Amino acid sequence: MEHLDTKSNIQRKIVSGTEVIERKSIRWMMVFYDAVIYFLCWFGAFAVQPSIVEKLPLSTACVYLFAGAVLYFVLRLVLRCYNQIFRYGSVYAFTRQMIADVFATGLYIAVGMLLSKVFHKASAPFTLLLSFAAVYVLLSMGVRLGYYQMYRFAEKNTRISRWTQRVLELFAHVDFHSNTPGAILHLVLEPETRATEPINELQSIADRFAIRGDITSITQINKGYINRTYKVETLSDAGHVHKYTLQRINTNVFPDVDALMDNFKITTNHLFGRLLLPGRGKRGSVQQFRPTKDGRSYLWDDSGCWRMLTYFDNVYSLDIPERPETFYQAGRAFGMFMKEMCDVDIAHIKNVIPNFHNTKSRYLDLEDAIVKDVKGRVKQVQPEIEFVRARADRYGMISDALESGLIPTRICHNDCNLNNILFDNTTHLPVAIIDLDTVMPSSPLYDYGDSMRIGTNTAKDDEKDLSKVSCNLELYERYARGYLEACGGVLTPEELALLPYASLIITVEDGIRFLMDHINGDTYYNIYYPGQNLDRARTQLKLVEDMEQKLPEIKQILRDIYMDLNLNGQID
Repeated sequence: MEHLDTKSNIQRKIVSGTEVIERKSIRWMMVFYDAVIYFLCWFGAFAVQPSIVEKLPLSTACVYLFAGAVLYFVLRLVLRCYNQIFRYGSVYAFTRQMIADVFATGLYIAVGMLLSKVFHKASAPFTLLLSFAAVYVLLSMGVRLGYYQMYRFAEKNTRISRWTQRVLELFAHVDFHSNTPGAILHLVLEPETRATEPINELQSIADRFAIRGDITSITQINKGYINRTYKVETLSDAGHVHKYTLQRINTNVFPDVDALMDNFKITTNHLFGRLLLPGRGKRGSVQQFRPTKDGRSYLWDDSGCWRMLTYFDNVYSLDIPERPETFYQAGRAFGMFMKEMCDVDIAHIKNVIPNFHNTKSRYLDLEDAIVKDVKGRVKQVQPEIEFVRARADRYGMISDALESGLIPTRICHNDCNLNNILFDNTTHLPVAIIDLDTVMPSSPLYDYGDSMRIGTNTAKDDEKDLSKVSCNLELYERYARGYLEACGGVLTPEELALLPYASLIITVEDGIRFLMDHINGDTYYNIYYPGQNLDRARTQLKLVEDMEQKLPEIKQILRDIYMDLNLNGQID
């Protein structure tokens, strides 16, 4: 597969599953520039040593000229001096060029002396060759140093520097949006946007992790409510693109970062060879973290707490299922996750957010926020508050069953949002489950209900037109079947009996959380416009109302699945 971007003269293709970038027009343009310098230096050497002209006929001179061209350019190509044009602004590039030229000069003089024995008339080519080599190496290196200084000068905000910038953009295709000296590559893919934080700061942070290649692009991924996430692209010496996920951990939500990362490592190490989703290929089905260069799993600096994770390429995520089969596969994926985590000792997993899924506790927190009313918003949300209060007797159904031991405590994902599953671009099958920060002891009823809350909703989670909000029962049936096919055999009869109420409880819980965050001043969830948390709360509460009306149908769907799968669950 090949694609040519005519604006940036970049050709991208997939070779054995690896994305390779070729800059054919720019690479050979630079070779042409060096060839011009080469010929100028040769004639310059004749000018410095005019007596050689009498001893060296034109035909013999052409042989020396051709031999030098072959040696210098072959060695530069072998040492990949033209592979990455953006490297011409780095010390590494200068070093590589010097090594190639030193070897080429030595070989050129040796070959020249050998040729002098063949051409008897050229009895003294050594001085000519040495003069040429000295002038050419110094001039070619000077051009690169001059290019580097031009780039730095062009970044200044003056009239002359802006003209310099235009010259470099025209003749060297420099991308001045990048912070790599001389860079020509800065890709930004939809639906992502360029990073809103200072690019220098992000590049400095990413450079402190053990990643391969030089950073060529950092883009912000505008998904997720909690952490801020970026995609980092690098380019290796061989021209291979590597991609990583850089995240700034929200330490207001996760103050105990050591516990968070311990949970993450235990989960990913356990699941890496065991959670085998159908679309995974050779990529694994969970993210792995990339350590810092000093071996740590995360780093702190003045801008916050950061970690680097693997990045899954050629995948997509969905906020709402594109078709029933998609939701069925999502149910199987989350069911497989829960079943595999049953083998992990629950004592090793820490509660990084106490009472994360405890609907009764969340309701009490809301009442506390209403009393404090720190932003004076309670008057605006009285109908929503009354809706929540009218259902208070339902909020302990799962949490009370956990506390009493009626249902077992298990290790759960705790954020089974559909967009936490990545699907393969080609097969549309699940590749990976991501966002493992909330993996904690809990109940799979919360995971199941959360998936239904997101996936069966016929509208966006911040939909302003509440007439669009409803629970799609066809999608409900497909997810329930996939989930129970994967893990129904490990669920107890008591868990199966509570399953019809799971979506109601978790949906109202999320409505409570969004409403409370709006009242508190939007301190927990990321928002992208004022009032978004209130829109999210209203959407959840409207969905609860629709689920209540459809509860008899939901119960019948589950009865039929229990019968089909021979599960021991009785629903009133």
